[in-house]
Amino acid sequence: MNFGTIKRHVARNLGNVTGIDAYIEQWINNCYLDLITMGKFPELQRFAPIPVPALDSTTTWYTEAYVPDHAMATNALFPISLRDTTNNVPLKQRGIRWYDRHKSTVEGKPRIYAIYGGRYYLDPPPDDAYAIQERFRKKVSLPAMSVDSQTPIIGQEWHEAIELGATYRGARSLAHADAGKWLGDLKAFMVTHSEQHTEEEEDVDIGFSIKM
Repeated sequence: MNFGTIKRHVARNLGNVTGIDAYIEQWINNCYLDLITMGKFPELQRFAPIPVPALDSTTTWYTEAYVPDHAMATNALFPISLRDTTNNVPLKQRGIRWYDRHKSTVEGKPRIYAIYGGRYYLDPPPDDAYAIQERFRKKVSLPAMSVDSQTPIIGQEWHEAIELGATYRGARSLAHADAGKWLGDLKAFMVTHSEQHTEEEEDVDIGFSIKM
Protein backbone atom coordinates (compact mmCIF):
# COMPACT_ATOMS: atom_id res chain seq x y z
CA MET A 1 0.00 0.00 0.00
CA ASN A 2 1.16 3.53 -0.65
CA PHE A 3 0.63 6.52 1.61
CA GLY A 4 -2.60 7.55 -0.11
CA THR A 5 -4.13 4.08 0.23
CA ILE A 6 -3.20 3.85 3.91
CA LYS A 7 -4.79 7.27 4.53
CA ARG A 8 -8.03 6.17 2.90
CA HIS A 9 -8.12 2.96 4.93
CA VAL A 10 -7.51 4.79 8.22
CA ALA A 11 -10.16 7.40 7.39
CA ARG A 12 -12.65 4.62 6.62
CA ASN A 13 -11.80 2.79 9.85
CA LEU A 14 -12.47 5.99 11.79
CA GLY A 15 -15.85 6.53 10.15
CA ASN A 16 -14.72 9.09 7.54
CA VAL A 17 -14.79 11.90 10.09
CA THR A 18 -14.25 15.25 8.37
CA GLY A 19 -11.56 17.75 9.25
CA ILE A 20 -8.95 15.27 10.51
CA ASP A 21 -6.88 14.66 7.35
CA ALA A 22 -3.77 16.30 8.79
CA TYR A 23 -4.09 14.27 11.98
CA ILE A 24 -4.44 11.05 9.99
CA GLU A 25 -1.18 11.82 8.19
CA GLN A 26 0.50 12.45 11.53
CA TRP A 27 -0.85 9.24 13.09
CA ILE A 28 0.33 7.24 10.09
CA ASN A 29 3.82 8.74 10.04
CA ASN A 30 4.27 8.40 13.79
CA CYS A 31 3.22 4.76 13.66
CA TYR A 32 5.39 4.14 10.59
CA LEU A 33 8.52 5.50 12.26
CA ASP A 34 7.77 3.69 15.52
CA LEU A 35 7.42 0.38 13.68
CA ILE A 36 10.76 0.99 11.96
CA THR A 37 12.56 1.80 15.20
CA MET A 38 10.56 -0.63 17.38
CA GLY A 39 11.42 1.34 20.46
CA LYS A 40 8.37 3.05 21.94
CA PHE A 41 5.28 0.87 22.50
CA PRO A 42 4.61 -0.43 26.04
CA GLU A 43 1.40 -2.13 24.84
CA LEU A 44 3.42 -4.71 22.90
CA GLN A 45 6.37 -6.53 24.39
CA ARG A 46 9.24 -8.72 23.17
CA PHE A 47 8.62 -8.58 19.44
CA ALA A 48 11.67 -8.94 17.23
CA PRO A 49 12.36 -5.81 15.16
CA ILE A 50 10.56 -5.68 11.82
CA PRO A 51 13.08 -6.57 9.08
CA VAL A 52 14.12 -3.43 7.22
CA PRO A 53 17.05 -4.30 4.91
CA ALA A 54 17.70 -0.64 4.19
CA LEU A 55 18.21 0.07 7.89
CA ASP A 56 19.86 -3.14 9.12
CA SER A 57 23.64 -3.37 9.26
CA THR A 58 26.49 -5.47 10.65
CA THR A 59 29.96 -4.59 11.86
CA THR A 60 32.72 -6.40 13.74
CA TRP A 61 34.93 -4.98 16.45
CA TYR A 62 37.42 -6.40 18.93
CA THR A 63 37.42 -6.26 22.69
CA GLU A 64 40.47 -5.05 24.57
CA ALA A 65 41.80 -6.96 27.54
CA TYR A 66 40.72 -5.40 30.85
CA VAL A 67 38.56 -2.76 29.10
CA PRO A 68 34.91 -3.44 30.04
CA ASP A 69 33.16 -1.12 27.56
CA HIS A 70 33.08 -0.39 23.84
CA ALA A 71 31.32 2.26 21.77
CA MET A 72 28.27 1.28 19.74
CA ALA A 73 28.45 1.86 16.00
CA THR A 74 28.07 5.60 15.43
CA ASN A 75 24.99 5.11 13.23
CA ALA A 76 23.37 2.45 15.46
CA LEU A 77 19.89 3.08 16.84
CA PHE A 78 19.74 -0.16 18.82
CA PRO A 79 21.43 -3.59 18.65
CA ILE A 80 19.70 -6.61 17.19
CA SER A 81 22.37 -9.03 18.39
CA LEU A 82 25.94 -9.26 19.63
CA ARG A 83 27.94 -12.45 19.08
CA ASP A 84 31.45 -13.40 20.12
CA THR A 85 32.58 -14.93 16.82
CA THR A 86 35.97 -15.89 18.24
CA ASN A 87 34.21 -18.40 20.50
CA ASN A 88 30.95 -18.60 18.49
CA VAL A 89 28.83 -17.58 21.48
CA PRO A 90 25.90 -15.11 21.49
CA LEU A 91 25.93 -12.41 24.16
CA LYS A 92 22.78 -11.93 26.22
CA GLN A 93 21.45 -8.45 26.81
CA ARG A 94 20.74 -7.22 30.34
CA GLY A 95 19.68 -3.87 31.70
CA ILE A 96 22.30 -1.43 32.97
CA ARG A 97 20.89 -1.74 36.49
CA TRP A 98 21.46 -5.51 36.38
CA TYR A 99 24.99 -4.83 35.20
CA ASP A 100 25.65 -2.41 38.03
CA ARG A 101 24.42 -4.95 40.60
CA HIS A 102 25.96 -8.13 39.22
CA LYS A 103 28.98 -7.24 37.09
CA SER A 104 31.96 -9.51 37.56
CA THR A 105 35.17 -8.38 39.17
CA VAL A 106 37.21 -11.08 37.41
CA GLU A 107 38.00 -10.90 33.69
CA GLY A 108 36.96 -13.64 31.28
CA LYS A 109 35.10 -14.27 28.03
CA PRO A 110 32.19 -11.81 27.85
CA ARG A 111 28.76 -13.45 27.92
CA ILE A 112 26.49 -10.48 28.76
CA TYR A 113 26.22 -6.89 27.65
CA ALA A 114 24.31 -3.83 28.80
CA ILE A 115 23.86 -0.48 27.05
CA TYR A 116 24.35 2.96 28.54
CA GLY A 117 25.32 6.28 26.98
CA GLY A 118 25.92 4.79 23.54
CA ARG A 119 28.36 2.18 24.84
CA TYR A 120 28.27 -1.56 25.42
CA TYR A 121 29.30 -2.73 28.88
CA LEU A 122 30.56 -6.31 28.81
CA ASP A 123 30.38 -8.87 31.58
CA PRO A 124 32.68 -10.36 32.55
CA PRO A 125 35.20 -7.75 31.41
CA PRO A 126 37.26 -9.27 28.57
CA ASP A 127 40.56 -10.92 29.41
CA ASP A 128 41.72 -10.92 25.80
CA ALA A 129 40.86 -9.64 22.32
CA TYR A 130 37.66 -11.26 21.02
CA ALA A 131 35.87 -10.52 17.76
CA ILE A 132 32.33 -9.24 18.39
CA GLN A 133 29.84 -9.22 15.55
CA GLU A 134 27.34 -6.39 16.09
CA ARG A 135 24.06 -6.51 14.18
CA PHE A 136 22.08 -3.31 14.59
CA ARG A 137 19.27 -1.11 13.31
CA LYS A 138 20.64 2.08 11.82
CA LYS A 139 19.35 5.48 12.87
CA VAL A 140 16.38 6.57 10.81
CA SER A 141 17.26 9.37 8.43
CA LEU A 142 14.24 9.02 6.15
CA PRO A 143 11.66 11.83 6.01
CA ALA A 144 8.05 11.15 6.91
CA MET A 145 5.76 10.23 4.03
CA SER A 146 4.11 13.29 2.51
CA VAL A 147 3.12 12.30 -1.05
CA ASP A 148 0.31 9.83 -1.73
CA SER A 149 2.47 7.79 -4.11
CA GLN A 150 5.17 7.14 -1.49
CA THR A 151 5.48 3.57 -0.23
CA PRO A 152 6.85 2.60 3.23
CA ILE A 153 10.30 1.01 3.13
CA ILE A 154 9.15 -1.86 5.33
CA GLY A 155 7.85 -4.87 3.43
CA GLN A 156 4.34 -4.96 1.98
CA GLU A 157 3.36 -7.59 4.55
CA TRP A 158 3.84 -4.99 7.31
CA HIS A 159 1.80 -2.18 5.77
CA GLU A 160 -1.36 -3.35 7.51
CA ALA A 161 0.39 -2.80 10.84
CA ILE A 162 0.76 0.88 9.93
CA GLU A 163 -2.96 1.07 9.16
CA LEU A 164 -3.96 -0.68 12.40
CA GLY A 165 -1.57 1.33 14.55
CA ALA A 166 -2.61 4.65 13.02
CA THR A 167 -6.28 3.71 13.42
CA TYR A 168 -5.69 2.89 17.09
CA ARG A 169 -3.99 6.23 17.63
CA GLY A 170 -6.82 8.04 15.88
CA ALA A 171 -9.55 6.16 17.77
CA ARG A 172 -7.79 6.91 21.05
CA SER A 173 -7.40 10.60 20.20
CA LEU A 174 -11.04 10.87 19.12
CA ALA A 175 -12.17 9.00 22.25
CA HIS A 176 -13.81 6.26 20.19
CA ALA A 177 -15.15 3.38 22.26
CA ASP A 178 -13.54 0.85 19.90
CA ALA A 179 -9.96 2.07 20.41
CA GLY A 180 -9.23 -1.10 22.40
CA LYS A 181 -10.45 -3.24 19.50
CA TRP A 182 -7.93 -1.66 17.13
CA LEU A 183 -5.14 -2.18 19.64
CA GLY A 184 -6.21 -5.83 19.93
CA ASP A 185 -6.17 -6.18 16.15
CA LEU A 186 -2.66 -4.69 16.06
CA LYS A 187 -1.46 -7.12 18.73
CA ALA A 188 -2.95 -10.08 16.86
CA PHE A 189 -1.32 -8.93 13.64
CA MET A 190 2.10 -8.56 15.27
CA VAL A 191 1.88 -12.00 16.89
CA THR A 192 1.10 -13.70 13.59
CA HIS A 193 3.78 -11.80 11.66
CA SER A 194 6.67 -11.78 14.17
CA GLU A 195 9.03 -14.64 14.88
CA GLN A 196 8.68 -15.46 18.55
CA HIS A 197 10.88 -17.59 20.81
CA THR A 198 13.72 -17.70 18.34
CA GLU A 199 17.29 -18.36 19.40
CA GLU A 200 18.03 -14.69 18.90
CA GLU A 201 15.13 -13.70 21.17
CA GLU A 202 16.55 -15.96 23.87
CA ASP A 203 19.80 -13.98 23.61
CA VAL A 204 17.95 -10.83 24.67
CA ASP A 205 16.79 -10.63 28.26
CA ILE A 206 14.89 -7.38 28.26
CA GLY A 207 13.58 -7.23 24.69
CA PHE A 208 12.36 -4.18 22.79
CA SER A 209 9.18 -2.31 23.53
CA ILE A 210 6.98 -0.30 21.24
CA LYS A 211 4.61 2.47 22.22
CA MET A 212 1.66 4.06 20.49
